[in-house]
Amino acid sequence: MIQSTPILSNDSYSFGQKARWLALLWRTWNDRRLHGVADAILAQSPNPNPAVLDIGANVGAFTRAFAKAGQKPRMVLAFEPSSYVFSILEIVTRRMRQVQRHKIALSNTTGSVMLQTPVKASGSLRVGLSHIGDDAAGDAFSESVPTRRLDDFLADNGIDSIDVVKMDVEGAEQLVVDGAPNLLKTVRPVWYVEIDESRAQRFGESAQMLFATFTGNGYKAYRFADDFSLLPVADIGAASDYLFLPA
Repeated sequence: MIQSTPILSNDSYSFGQKARWLALLWRTWNDRRLHGVADAILAQSPNPNPAVLDIGANVGAFTRAFAKAGQKPRMVLAFEPSSYVFSILEIVTRRMRQVQRHKIALSNTTGSVMLQTPVKASGSLRVGLSHIGDDAAGDAFSESVPTRRLDDFLADNGIDSIDVVKMDVEGAEQLVVDGAPNLLKTVRPVWYVEIDESRAQRFGESAQMLFATFTGNGYKAYRFADDFSLLPVADIGAASDYLFLPA
C-alpha cells in the first residue's frame, strides 16, 4: 500500500516533496509516452524475448514500457540508486514478474558514492537530474548509495546474455561502460544511450569520448526519426539519444 512507503513516513522529505512524490506516482501509472520508442529499441534485437537492462530507471517509465512491449522481454533489470524514485519504481513494476529492481549505482568501481538530487526553488526534487559527481551549483538532496561494476554484477548473478541496454545516468555513462568491458566487447548487446556534453564534463569525460567508445568497438550509431526508422549517425550532433548496434 502507498501508506506504507518510507517516503511518506520519512522526515527527511518535506510535505511538498511528499506531495510531489504522490503526483509522480500517479503520472507514472498513466504514462504511455515511451511505449513507441521501447518497441523500436527492442525491435533491433534478433532475440524475440530479449534480456534488457534499464540503467538509470528513475520512476520506471521505460522499465514499464519495455515490460509491456510487443517483443516480450524475458527479463528486465532496472537499476536506480535514488531512494525517492526507486520507491515509485518498486510500486509501478510490482506485478511485473520479469522485472528485477536493484537500488545501486553502476560505475567503474565497487564501493559507495554520494548521489545528488537538485532541489528547485520551490523545494521539490528535480528527480530527472539525480547524479553522482560534483554538483555545479544550488541546493541538493544527498544520499550515500552503493556502486557496482556492471560486469561484476552480471557475473555474480549468473547472467551471461544481455540483448538490450538502455542507459541514462546523467553524465556517468562512461563510468558504467568502463565497468562493463565484457558486456561491451564480448556480449555486444544493442545500446540506447543518452549522451550529453555538459553532464559528461562532471566526470572529466566528454560526449565525443563516449561516442567513440562505441564506434571504436565496432558499433554503428543511429538515431530514431519521428516514425522510428533508423537514421545513420557519423558523429555527435544535436541529438541526445543514440542507438548503437553491433556491426
